[in-house]
Amino acid sequence: MAEETSVSFFVMSGDALRSLHDELQILLGDKGASALLERYGFRCGESLVQSVGYSCGNIEELEETLPGILIETGLGRAMTRKITGDEIIIEFDEAVESNHLGRKEGASCNFTRGYLAGVISSLFDAHYDGFEDTCRCRGDKFCMHRIVKNPLYVKPEAESAEGDVENELDICTGYLVKEEVPDRSYDIFKDWVTHGHQGLCITRDFPAKIRKKYGLEKTPIIWLSTSDTENTVPPQNLSALFYHIENFLKKSENGILLLSGLEYLITHNSFQSVLKFIQLLNEQIAIREAVLIVPVSPMTMEEKDLKLFERELTILK
Repeated sequence: MAEETSVSFFVMSGDALRSLHDELQILLGDKGASALLERYGFRCGESLVQSVGYSCGNIEELEETLPGILIETGLGRAMTRKITGDEIIIEFDEAVESNHLGRKEGASCNFTRGYLAGVISSLFDAHYDGFEDTCRCRGDKFCMHRIVKNPLYVKPEAESAEGDVENELDICTGYLVKEEVPDRSYDIFKDWVTHGHQGLCITRDFPAKIRKKYGLEKTPIIWLSTSDTENTVPPQNLSALFYHIENFLKKSENGILLLSGLEYLITHNSFQSVLKFIQLLNEQIAIREAVLIVPVSPMTMEEKDLKLFERELTILK
C-alpha cells in the first residue's frame, strides 16, 4: 500500500529528452538509442518508486496508487485502461516525449515505455516489460503502453541452511576458474547453496540438466540461449542479463553467483563489451558482499584475452 507521503517524481523535460534522443542516435544509431533510452527510463521509474517506499501487494492497491503516480511523473496526461496482475494498459492523450519528438516514421516513446515498466516492476516487486502499441509520433491519436509481466524474475533462495561449506572463498571477490569442463565450479557452487548461501546460476547448459545433475531444486537458473523459452536471456543482451544479476544481488543474503558461459557471451558480443560486463559485475559483487565464480576454458581463448580476465578476477588455484 502506498505511504501517505507527498512527493514529486522527477522526469526529464521534453526538450532534454529530445536532445538526449538526438545525441544517442548520432552515437548509437536508432536501435541502440531506443534500447538505451528505455533502459534509462526503466531505472528512473524503478529507483524513484523505491526511494519513496511505495509498494502494492495486489491489484486493488495498484488501482488506488497508480493514478496518483501517473500525475506526479510529469510524463503527460494519462489514464489507465486495464489493470490485471499480468498486464497494465496506460493511455496518454498528451505525452511529453511524443510532443517533443514530433511526427517521425518508426519513432516511439522509449523513455516513457521504460519508465512505466520500471514503476510497475518496483511497485509489485516483479519484472515487467513495456510495449507501445500506438504512438502519436507515428500519427496515432494517442500513445498506448502495455506493461506486461515477465516470468523471468530471480528470487534468491538457498537450497539448505545446514552445515558449513567445504570450499572456503573470500566474500566480495570474483574468481576465475580455469578448467576445460566446469565441474569444479559447479561443485563449489553446490557446496555453497546447500549450506545457507543464496545462489544464482547463469549457464549455457539446459537448466533441467543442471538441476538433475547437481540436485538444485530452489536455486534460480538463467539459461543463456537464443530460444524463446521461460527463464532465458539471449547472450547478446548483456544489459538484460546485468539487470537480473543486479536485482538478485540487491535482494540476496550471503549471495554467490556462477557465470558459466563466458566464451558463449564473447561469441555473441565484442570482447571489450564482455570484459566491461565482467568489470561492472565484479564491482557489484564487492558492493553487495557476494562471491562470483567464472569458469573458463583456456583452450578457447587467446592468451592475451585470458590475461585481461585474469587481471579482473582472482584465479582460483
